[in-house]
This record gives sequence, C-alpha cells and structure tokens, in this order.
Amino acid sequence: MKASRCIAILGAGPAGLSAALWLRNLGFEPRVLDASAHAGGLQNLNYLGNDWVLGQMGQTGPMLATRFVEHAAAVGIAVETGARPVRLSGGPGSFRLRLDSGQEIGCVALIVATGTRYRAEEVLAEVEGVAGVAPGRIAYGPHAFADLGALAGKRVLIVGGGDNAFENARLLAPNAAAVHLAVRSRPRAQQRLTTAVADEAATGRCHLLQAARVLGIKEGHSGAEVTLAVAERNERIVVDHIHVLAGYEPNTAFINSVFPAELRSGMHLDTQGYLVVDVSGHTGEPGIYAAGDVCNPHFPSVVSAIAQGAVAAKTIEMDTRTW
Repeated sequence: MKASRCIAILGAGPAGLSAALWLRNLGFEPRVLDASAHAGGLQNLNYLGNDWVLGQMGQTGPMLATRFVEHAAAVGIAVETGARPVRLSGGPGSFRLRLDSGQEIGCVALIVATGTRYRAEEVLAEVEGVAGVAPGRIAYGPHAFADLGALAGKRVLIVGGGDNAFENARLLAPNAAAVHLAVRSRPRAQQRLTTAVADEAATGRCHLLQAARVLGIKEGHSGAEVTLAVAERNERIVVDHIHVLAGYEPNTAFINSVFPAELRSGMHLDTQGYLVVDVSGHTGEPGIYAAGDVCNPHFPSVVSAIAQGAVAAKTIEMDTRTW
C-alpha cells in the first residue's frame, strides 16, 4: 500500500467504515484499525431494533454492524482488529503510525473515529458493598437491554437520567414486578421518554426517584438491598437486578500517549473530553481529522456518524489536492 494514497482510520465503527468507503470511492487506499476484537463499534451492543435509521426498519445494532463490515469487505477495504496505535510521527503527506505489534504504517492523513465507551464500574465504584454483589446482578450500559424478556416479574433498579435509562424503564415497566429509576440530577432524556415514564409512574409500575444516589448495596436473602439518598431522606429497596445507564465518554484518552506534542498542538478537547472539529472534520492539526461520536457530544448516533465519516473523507480529498 503506497503511503501517498493511504489514509489511516482509527476506529471500525460506522464513522470509520463510512469514511473508508468514501475514501475508497475517491481513489484512496483506506486502512481501518480498531483496538477491539470486532469491527462495528458500539453497534455490536445495540440490542434493540433501530427504527431511526432510514431504510433499515427493525435492524438491531449487530445487524447493522454486520452489514457495514460486509460492505467494506466487499469493496476490498482492509479492516484490522486488535490493532492498537502506540505512536504517530511525521506530518501531513508523510505520517508514520506505529502499532503495538511493531508494524509501521505510512499514510498521507489520519482520521480519528474511535467513538465512545459506556460508563461502567466507575459509576458505583465508591458505593459501599458493591464489591460483594452477586455476579450478573449488575448490568452496565447496553447490556441492560440484552434480554428484557427475562426480567418479567423481576424487581429492577435503574441508575441514570438520560435517554437510555428512561427507555429501559419504559420497556421494563409493563412486565417487571417493580422498576425504580434513580435520577441524580435533572433528567436529560427526551420528552417522549420522560412522559412515558411519568405515565408508568402514575400506574404504580415505575417509581421515579429524583435527586437520588446509591449509598450502599448488600446481598440479602431475597435480593440486593440497596440504600439510596433521595432528596433529604434515605430509602431502602430490595431488587433482583441493577442497571447502570449513566451515559458515555469519548475514547480520546489515548491521544496524549500516541500523538507527540508537536502533532497535537492544534487539537483540542472540550470539557467532556470530546475532540473539537469544524464542520468539515478538521481537528485543527493539519492532516488529522475526526468523525463520529468521538467529536459529536450533541448528536451521537449511527446516522450522524455515517454522515461525518463521509464528510471527513471528502474533506481529505479536497485538502490533499494542494499537498
């Protein structure tokens, strides 16, 4: 693969694969690298049918991920999983990217499409007794949606205040024995979901706990005994399962170790750690671009990721005309 036409793409989710497809069609040789074992990004963990993607009714995340990966393979796009970058050197038109395997890749430009990670064990890390909770009792992030049918007749505590937490409560409430939704601050969920949960609360099928935080968890004879601070009082509930749906964080921690100071001086992160880019995908550092959820805290989704990947690819094609 000639460095003069090679574009390295960090991340094999929707943004990275979309960028690769466009780059391939624009005459470049994209090389997609992903540190995880499977291509497709977080779509691999989106267990619900996604009715927000035009033309893909009823497709779950794994189904979409499979389609994306198969499309890339069909047009000859190289996707390497288990590939972790350790050092970037050079500059626009002549970057060198070293992987943890010792392999070095020469590329003309680079796209950061590393997406986000769901917040997991760190959310309850300071909670008393959490280390003694029975295995399988706590589900983090997308895993809270893996088998909703198995939770019929169960008591569930959901921790979180965004779309996923309220969606989880809405889906569980009709069949669960009890659903408790602990929201620490003002709910961030869309109005459609907060209204649905309020309707379930009115029937007694869902209990919304405002200004609530988990203080302690203890295994008991009949389930996990959870102590919560709710407003100005403490409340104790017994549940069978705990779902932690506390949002996502961008995968940008690697930047300081992989990118030397001279290749990140123009790159900036916002207060949440997301990469700051312009509408064309420029990071501010020549030759380095970004696309997808890693730089989109306002509208992270498979649809926007695909679009941003295409934009970044087109931007590279225009920029490299003058290199």
